[in-house]
Amino acid sequence: MRASHRMVAGLLGVMLVTSGCSGGGEDEATVSAYTAHLKEPVDLIPGQTNETQGSTVANLLFAGLTTYRDGGERPANLVAKSLETTDNKTWRVTLRPGWKFHNGEPVTAESFVGAWTATVRHGWRNAYFFTDLLRIKGADQVGPGKEGSELAGLDVVSDTEFTITLDAPNANLPLIVGYTAFYPVPESVLQSEKWDEYRQKPIGNGQYLMAEGWRHDEYIKLAKNTEYAGPDPGKADEITFRIYAKPNDAYSDAVAGNLDVATVPPSRLVSAPQDFPDRYLTTPGSTFVFLGMPLWRKGYKDVRVRRAISMAIDREQIAATLFNKTVDPAHGLVSPLIERGRRDGPCGDACRFRPVAAKELLDEAGGVPGDELVLWYDTGAGHEDWVEAVANQLRRNLRVRVRLHGQPWARYPDLTTEHKVTGPYRLGWAMDYPAAENYLTPLYSTGGSANGTGYSNNKVDELLAKGNAAKSPSAGVPSLHAAEDQILRDMPVVPLWFAKNPYVHSSRVGNLDYDGLGYLEYDQAEVTG
Repeated sequence: MRASHRMVAGLLGVMLVTSGCSGGGEDEATVSAYTAHLKEPVDLIPGQTNETQGSTVANLLFAGLTTYRDGGERPANLVAKSLETTDNKTWRVTLRPGWKFHNGEPVTAESFVGAWTATVRHGWRNAYFFTDLLRIKGADQVGPGKEGSELAGLDVVSDTEFTITLDAPNANLPLIVGYTAFYPVPESVLQSEKWDEYRQKPIGNGQYLMAEGWRHDEYIKLAKNTEYAGPDPGKADEITFRIYAKPNDAYSDAVAGNLDVATVPPSRLVSAPQDFPDRYLTTPGSTFVFLGMPLWRKGYKDVRVRRAISMAIDREQIAATLFNKTVDPAHGLVSPLIERGRRDGPCGDACRFRPVAAKELLDEAGGVPGDELVLWYDTGAGHEDWVEAVANQLRRNLRVRVRLHGQPWARYPDLTTEHKVTGPYRLGWAMDYPAAENYLTPLYSTGGSANGTGYSNNKVDELLAKGNAAKSPSAGVPSLHAAEDQILRDMPVVPLWFAKNPYVHSSRVGNLDYDGLGYLEYDQAEVTG
């Protein structure tokens, strides 16, 4: 749902297999290979890739300045040798030597500066990171319909050094530049600008390279990059992402023995531990699931209506009965994965199940528009059962008519961002980088990249800016807490839960682990049998 950042459509799964590669006689070699399932990505160009499906592939094809693999909220340098600053406003970036793209070109300062500039100049989906989040000097003067062509705040000093100058201090820069939007692009591609060709077979600098062109709605095949310059090289020789339209189909393949690892769809969460005894696991997840409120519609402008809807939902019951406790009921806006800045229960009574108080509050507000609540959601991603459960609770506890309105994912993001939905609507958000601020600024700042509700509060904007301008990420936490408190009082969204990542696997697969964002580390998975 995200038309920007990492809005999530549904579930993701993988399977691993071992295949033989015949070279004949004594030269015959065994190739370790596995296939993983995805929904069809939106794009694979770093400046355009801002959702979970495309990012899953891009994170294997590219390596950024920093990484969250081990550091989480304290990122480790990767392509960057150092990121230095004295004021959090001007940063000097020095690159490690020896990094190359898959085509043999060296990774240079221009590879980063040129890629970032192209993202802003073309107005791609991730331009927000440069213009509004980091606020690189001069970025607001560049873009479609604007006269500028270069970002004044980016200056190439040498092949291995460049500087970044911001309009305002931002202590989170080392965290932010590890995100997909900040990956480098080869200078030859920047000069040719053959972007349609590049998106079909991106040339990166990561652990894996494109083995062939992207076969849309079929598969994306990757091969191990034997020249990878960083730590933790890929373990499998090949990864093929098989594109599934429905997560249940992938799970069925796993049950049949055709998949070695798969994510469990909601409809199979209760049976999965029995289907795969001793081979069912969950990893922490960053996905925040919530109901967006259509603040542009008269009836939903009243905060009492929004709070009544929130208090009429029994999150704990749904978590236990439908999700087999693979989600944590949300009583705030920041994921439990975030150590620096998360809190227990800042939402208070507004996120507790209080059906009597909810009905009284709704009556006080005059009810829902037209005496009917239309609940919107995207189909084909496993949401149907829990959306129906929420609808039943709203019917029972608020005593209103509730109608479900499902839409295919291909249309759903546009319907929400263009304000064409007529009632509360399902949204999912997975963090771009591990910081509490990333759960607040995109979704609730005025004009934020994922602010689909149209919410705007000057006090929130000021507090978020103050948090970013603090001397360190830790020093900015009190401002972020104050911003979260105000957002929860206004309740532009109804928090539901934070999802974990449930997997099942065969006895042939080992070393399944997750990174600082809670995602499976596809590059480190091993075929053991």
